[in-house]
Amino acid sequence: MNYQSIIQHLQSCGYSVSAAELLTLDTIEVDVTIGGYNVELIHIKVKELTSMPAFYLKDPQQFPKLAHTLPFNDYNLASICVNVTDSVSVNYEVPTLAFEDSLKKHIELLTKCLTDPVENKKELLREFLASWYSLNNTKFNDVLCLVDSPEFCKLKVYATEGKYGLKSSVLVHPENYDLATKEPFFKIQVAQRKKSPDLGCILPLPDLSSIPWNVSDLPVWFLEHIELLDSDTKHHFLTTFAQIRKNIFWIIFNIDTPSGKSWFGLKFQHKKNKVNKTLPLRLESFAEWNIEACSIKLFDKSSLIPRGGAFTDLQKKKVLLVGCGSVGGYIADQLASCGLGGLTLVDSDTISIENTYRHYLSIDYLNWEKTTGLQVKIATKYPWINIKPVKGCLLNLREVSILNSFDLVIIAIGSPTKERIFHDYCIKNNVETAVINAWTEGYGVGGHVALDIPEQKGCLRCAYVDNKNLCRGLVSNLNFLKPNQDLTKNLSGCGNAFLPYSNLSAIQTASIATDLALKFLKGKVKDSSKVSWKGSDQDALNENLELTDRYYAFSKSLLITPLLNPECDICNE
Repeated sequence: MNYQSIIQHLQSCGYSVSAAELLTLDTIEVDVTIGGYNVELIHIKVKELTSMPAFYLKDPQQFPKLAHTLPFNDYNLASICVNVTDSVSVNYEVPTLAFEDSLKKHIELLTKCLTDPVENKKELLREFLASWYSLNNTKFNDVLCLVDSPEFCKLKVYATEGKYGLKSSVLVHPENYDLATKEPFFKIQVAQRKKSPDLGCILPLPDLSSIPWNVSDLPVWFLEHIELLDSDTKHHFLTTFAQIRKNIFWIIFNIDTPSGKSWFGLKFQHKKNKVNKTLPLRLESFAEWNIEACSIKLFDKSSLIPRGGAFTDLQKKKVLLVGCGSVGGYIADQLASCGLGGLTLVDSDTISIENTYRHYLSIDYLNWEKTTGLQVKIATKYPWINIKPVKGCLLNLREVSILNSFDLVIIAIGSPTKERIFHDYCIKNNVETAVINAWTEGYGVGGHVALDIPEQKGCLRCAYVDNKNLCRGLVSNLNFLKPNQDLTKNLSGCGNAFLPYSNLSAIQTASIATDLALKFLKGKVKDSSKVSWKGSDQDALNENLELTDRYYAFSKSLLITPLLNPECDICNE
């Protein structure tokens, strides 16, 4: 990249710009005056412009603590957070204009921070965690904290015992917290820790008097903010920790900021591993202690579930899923990922080697019952779901009290006869729970989902009206492959016959089934409905198979439409 032309262009715009060096790095330096301050901005040269050109603030400690800056002490620089650099479309074809635009943005941001102390303090508070995280020099990953109140309480803190997964995180919970009842998932993780827990506490801060620049500032910052505590909290804290001797202490703070409640922590560890002393509460005592800034992440469903795009209101919903094969397995995972609180899985089959490339479960679950395998995998992935595996089949579930205990029944067994028999039972016995039937057709031509809501027009039989004689049929009118064709394949005799469709087809059908289920459970779909996805006909035609008129006429892929068929004898009797 031609930096000489960039320097000349910036000079023509009125900036004082020159080539320079920082340690062994080639840079360009821009000198500007902002609010009475002489400001030097440094750009480290790059070979190719792939994102917004970055400028760093030189000698950041000569200024007040500035919002949107993070220090790099080894270089005596601070980064300036103008924007997420990769999110901006940069004019890399004309670098001179890209540099002009970037420099202008950097100067505008620094001007706001240096000339408006009130706004700067407000922004510092809003982004306090980013500043705190820049001090984080810990050798472990996140501190996962389980809390039910931001007020002062004693904590049990469990050290890490591995490099990956939850074993790589510090686990924290209040001393008298009922894990077995409130958080069984967390209880299991804590029970696996071999070391005795350290001691900690929660301290709610009413305000921030300062923000530390460096780790060396932490002792003074800590003592300053102990003095800011309200009298009751300060009393509880001092009386609790004044006489206790430990090698390690943890303090987890929280404060209200414009971005919401922020949590952050400090770890105190005596420099001699086997020495136990009281928490340092005088500046001279810190010489014996190492102090580390820690990032705190709440293990809290009210924040983690919506953060992942799921829904906390589904925590109270219960779904019965019958069929845990290729389609059902993905439905189970997708429902859990949406925040569902209760899921009962019903199937009588086990994972076989033939399932390897089509099932949600991996080969590690070979010979497991599908329901149990799904329970184990999903429950370890999503902490707040209660999964119950049941070995059984659809027709064994013809019990009104059982069916009515669920908010929704989903059937993914690919057996139209059993599905119709089950539907007849529900109609005759006035079952109140809505039912979704989902199935995938072979050869990638598509998949279908039908939602049958009691007391609403439209039922499973609507999807079985024969379009020719307008009477009840034996084959769904939603299908894309014509009936009375040999659709199965076998590679080693009749006992191993199978319907050929891919993992992608299973996932697609599971996705439209989960989407319709989600919309029903959240009250967004209130009428019996159907939805199909349409794939390519190429593989089917290569096998000399015939497709239905519906396939060729169908243009509403993924769209939810009414299930009601005006010729259905049940819905129009």
